[in-house]
Amino acid sequence: MTHRVFRLSVPLTAALWLVASGDPAYAQCSCVKSTLDAVKEAGVVKVGVRKDTPQIGFVDEKGEIVGFDIDIARGIAEKLGVKPELHVITAATRVATLQQGRIDMIVGTMTRYRSRDDALDFTIGYFFAPQTVMVKKVSGIKTLADLAGKRVGTAIGAAARDNLARVQGQAKIQTFEGYPEAFVAFQQGLTDGIVTDTITLASLRGNAPNPADYTFIEDRFAGGEYNVGVRENDSRWRDAIEHALMAMWEDGTWDRIFEKWFGPKTKVPIAKSELGWKMTVYSK
Repeated sequence: MTHRVFRLSVPLTAALWLVASGDPAYAQCSCVKSTLDAVKEAGVVKVGVRKDTPQIGFVDEKGEIVGFDIDIARGIAEKLGVKPELHVITAATRVATLQQGRIDMIVGTMTRYRSRDDALDFTIGYFFAPQTVMVKKVSGIKTLADLAGKRVGTAIGAAARDNLARVQGQAKIQTFEGYPEAFVAFQQGLTDGIVTDTITLASLRGNAPNPADYTFIEDRFAGGEYNVGVRENDSRWRDAIEHALMAMWEDGTWDRIFEKWFGPKTKVPIAKSELGWKMTVYSK
């Protein structure tokens, strides 16, 4: 009787061992379907956006969600050749909503921090927004040191809460459902200031009845680039979004969106140089 001996190649043996052992590295291989494929097949990308940040993501007089981030999301969808489907998120719910698969990406004032890297992945930045505190001009508060013992509001789930606590541990930080609620409390004198990204504060101020009543303290801290948030271990999807952003910079789409919401004729005129924004050029 002839006996045949079958020998498994080293790569195949290793793959079978990974399957048998339940090694997570196998689950992260390229054989797992990318969100990019699912989005292309559906013809729709589900985007998590904010509706509580004036100029960036808010509800207009027609009841529609509009703003800078909304137009960025629509621009990405257009470059991908699909339609955007907007889903409202908050600072407190955005990460869980993405992880649960209810949305495909977050375009909602999301800044990358090391602590967030354990929960999701990020694209390159599409906006720069340092953080600071807005106060009333008559308050006499000018620096972080002046905030000792003062009440400062922000949104639930906002990283600004911990960032301020690190640089001014004596401030009394209070959280509210969103930035509009935090701003109302600030206007009513329930807090002495409001902390978040500079551009969000400028938007809140620009939409207030008397913008000249409010000012920023001298110090800037934390904050950074807004990034699109995606689920981990899906580089094809992340790269596709990044390439869409790059295309928007190259053809002027990004500049047109910025001018629409923050140009000299808007409620919140602000120069890119004031934000410290420097657009990175990526070679093809």
